[in-house]
Amino acid sequence: MVRSRLVRNSILIVIAIAFFSACNKVPDHARYIPGDAIMVTGINLRSFSKKIAWNVITGSKLYKEMQARIPEQNAKDALSGIQEAGLDFTNTIYVYLKPDNRYPDGEKMVGLVPLSDADKWEAYVKKAFPEVAINAIGDRKEARLSSGLYVGWDKHLMVAINAGTMYPGSVTPPMDQPTISAEIGNAFKASDENTMAGNKYFAKLEKEGHDISFFINYEQMMNQVNIPITGDLSMSLAGSMWKNSAFTTGLDFVKGKITADMHYYLSDEMKQIGTELGSSNADKDMIDRLPTKNMDMMVAVHLSPKGIKALLEKMNVLGPVDEGLKSQGMSADGVLDAFTGDMAFMMNDFSLQSENVVDTFMSKPIVHPEQHTNLSMTYVIKLNKKENLNKIVKLAEEFGLQKEGNGHVIPIDGTNSVHILMDNQYLVASNKMEYATGFLAGKFKEEKKPGAVSSIIKGNPWAFYFDVQQFCRDIDPAITRSREDSLMILESKKLLKDISLTGGAFKNDAFEYHLDINFLNTEENSILTLMDYSMRMTEANKTEVN
Repeated sequence: MVRSRLVRNSILIVIAIAFFSACNKVPDHARYIPGDAIMVTGINLRSFSKKIAWNVITGSKLYKEMQARIPEQNAKDALSGIQEAGLDFTNTIYVYLKPDNRYPDGEKMVGLVPLSDADKWEAYVKKAFPEVAINAIGDRKEARLSSGLYVGWDKHLMVAINAGTMYPGSVTPPMDQPTISAEIGNAFKASDENTMAGNKYFAKLEKEGHDISFFINYEQMMNQVNIPITGDLSMSLAGSMWKNSAFTTGLDFVKGKITADMHYYLSDEMKQIGTELGSSNADKDMIDRLPTKNMDMMVAVHLSPKGIKALLEKMNVLGPVDEGLKSQGMSADGVLDAFTGDMAFMMNDFSLQSENVVDTFMSKPIVHPEQHTNLSMTYVIKLNKKENLNKIVKLAEEFGLQKEGNGHVIPIDGTNSVHILMDNQYLVASNKMEYATGFLAGKFKEEKKPGAVSSIIKGNPWAFYFDVQQFCRDIDPAITRSREDSLMILESKKLLKDISLTGGAFKNDAFEYHLDINFLNTEENSILTLMDYSMRMTEANKTEVN
């Protein structure tokens, strides 16, 4: 009995391991994504199906509106019955971009759609596109579904390629049949050596099982950038600085919010600099001094001067920068030593109101509405060596920076200016003098802070917070001249609570960041909330016509 129980338990453990391994592996068709693709987007249909049924989407008003707006009739028909088209809704759809000058914008777009039943897919094509010819080429079949879309499929996978432009009215002609057919053939040639499935950062992202994934191949992208600089700098930018670097994002739709985890992976040559840049959090005292009453937005950053210097050295520009500063009696070390690397930006008191203004035309008064925007902005930098900053300020004075009492001023218009003050610890610039003086005096340190300041802003090298409700509170729907636009503003006010982006620490070869987009509706999955919002916006858009 003990032995049979042991065998049974062992089988259960093996099954469990196999199940969880299957749920956390890179899909097999990822090997069809070339390793030199610039960008890859993955849509995890298995994950989505656990959150919202396909028939809920296809039965919605939003889906019908989307179908009605598609210009080509055959594309409209294609949306009908898509759930019975033999697509594998337990798998991941990929779309990748690859440089190719034969295509609009110099990029080829390829979609990889796994099939559960190739016969159903073919039957669907025949029904939805009755005038389209299906060609058999070896063990696969091909069809041009529209002027800009060509597809090919075998028993397990459908490949879609933009055969030219997919937008009405473009002058870009579609690719000829032999050329696009050859491209489909190439897309079906998986390689064990040059495939995205072999990229460790892409593999890590896909194993995490996010609803939507984004992968940017930084090395390939930078190789396509035309940098108008010659010499050692251009060699550095096109070489080892970007080798094997990548940016990944995993996006998830959960109850009440959208979350995203982002990683920027550095090349081996840049990892030491990354460690320096992502080693310290933004200064706590600096954050505590900020005015947070009616706070709309806050950004707090620590950017290591030592890390910046190392980056300039790596780019081979530290020498030229230093030579240029010496002509002004300064040096790169002197400028960088002036600051600790801590800085913050605040926006408060935002309002957008409508006001009737009376003008005179041909001796007759004319009343018309005008929009008036008000806001307070405050920018602060923490000082390391004030004597070094004094040299920078003196140079700025020579270029026209105006003195104002114990500080300086930058006039904006007849009634608004930016006031610049500093003490031994901080430099502060604000369009409200009371905010600048209050910051230096520590007046706002005892002010009751929003919970986001301690829970989101503090404790990160980089933090951003946007209070959507506070920002929208004083936006007057009457600023628009149509009832339609006013309704759209009102609906938008009901959607989001706040947005935060935090991180900047360098761990496991990458800068790590986390994004939260919080909805006011915390009871429903954010997919449904967005669908509901889209339908409401559509209805508001119809109001003007009706």
